[in-house]
Parts: sequence; C-alpha cells; structure tokens
Amino acid sequence: MLLDIEDLTLRVPSTEILRGISLQVGVGETVGLVGESGSGKSTTARAALKLFPDDATTTGSVTVCGSDILSAGPAEVQRIRANEAAMIFQAPRTALNPVRRIGDSATERLVHVHGVAKKVARSKIVELFAEVGLKDPERLLKLYPHQLSGGMLQRVVIASALSINPQLLLADEATSALDVTTQAEVLALLRRLRAQRELGVLFITHDLHLAAAYCDRVYVMRDGVIVDEQPGATIFENPANEYTRALADAVPRLPDREPDRELEVQP
Repeated sequence: MLLDIEDLTLRVPSTEILRGISLQVGVGETVGLVGESGSGKSTTARAALKLFPDDATTTGSVTVCGSDILSAGPAEVQRIRANEAAMIFQAPRTALNPVRRIGDSATERLVHVHGVAKKVARSKIVELFAEVGLKDPERLLKLYPHQLSGGMLQRVVIASALSINPQLLLADEATSALDVTTQAEVLALLRRLRAQRELGVLFITHDLHLAAAYCDRVYVMRDGVIVDEQPGATIFENPANEYTRALADAVPRLPDREPDRELEVQP
C-alpha cells in the first residue's frame, strides 16, 4: 500500500479531531474521502505528511510508501515529503506566491530541496507543463499567477507536485474551486496521469456523486470518524450507513418530467 492509515487518533489539547481512522490507497488506485465541511477530511490527508499542530498527539500508525511517518524524525519526514508524496491544495491561487513568477514558484522544490540546477529545473517544468496540457509553457514561466485562469493555475500546481515523481498524490478538494468544464478537464488529466505513472491518489471532496463516479473506492467521514466504505460504483445502491444515505439524499435532483404530449390541433 502507498498509504496505510491504521486506527489513527489525533488530539489537540482541547479537542479530539480524528478518532480511529483506517484507510488505504494502493498503487494505481483512486480512493475518495468524502464528508461535510469540518468532518476531518483535510486533517486526515495532512496527517499523511505529518502536517498538524506541534501540540497535537497521535495514536495509531500512518505508513507512506513503506515508512511510518508518525514515528519518523524530521530528516525522514522531509525525505518523504520531498520524494514520495505530494499534495494538491484546494485553491491554486493561495498555493502560489502572487508576487513571484510562475517559473520561480514551480521550480522552487527542485532547486532548493533536490539541488537541481535552475536551468535543468526550468526545462523539466516546461516538459511537465506540456504534459498537463498547458500551451506555450516557456511563456507561462514568465507570468504571474493573476495572469492565469483558475484551470491553468490548477494545472501549474499539479505539474509542480509531479516534479518530484511522487508515488502518492493527495488531492485536497483539487477541483472544487473550478467551473464544471475545467473541473472535468482536470479530473481527466488526473486519471490519465494516474494510469501513466501508476500513482495512488487520495481524492478528497464534499461531492459524493463526483466521488462515486470518479473513485475506485470511497470512504465517508463524519465528525472525525470513518462511517462507511464502499466501491464507488455501488455506494449509492447500498450505503452501509444512514449518514451516507442522508448525504446521497441531500443532493438536489431534477423532478421527473411527464412525457410530452402532442398538442391537439383545433379545427
């Protein structure tokens, strides 16, 4: 398993945020994690990279690509973040420095973490920009975030995450800030990259319909607890938990229309 979380509990001094979380993501698999805002989805993903407050305490285990990240020291955690796993955050405009050029932001990890020469790093990012469908990538390197659309920025963030050749991709609401057309394009891109690179993807969303259509398996969270796990194709047909059923029922649906009747012609 690329990600194996077993019985994870996370507490801060006054609150228990996660309780007994267990989930797995395998090679070439897209696993959905759904639930309402505040259910603990993003905290679960951040735990995979040991991104939680200094005063937090944990029990259980989180294994990323064979390494127990909770017991790892700072150097090992840095190695995992730099080489094994990458995260795509919800709002691409907040993930990029607005006063730095796209090229400087996109090559930062390669240059400052991996020690790649700046010219080589820029060449690799240009290739990745083309791979994720960005046109005229050389020109994009010179632009600032405000000069790109939301969909283009999300592709930039995806390319930057792929620059370290990760095995595990954590997509935290990666399409929720995009319009429907751009969302479909980004989802198709992630699916193609997953197949080409044999990535494992943890896909976090509040959209149960999207998770069911897009993911191989889906976990449902509520109040810091996993309450349901189902194959994506069947989660609507046989929800194992009333909360899952409530989420499905809460999605607006168009009413059934009666068949059109031919208009009667008056003599």
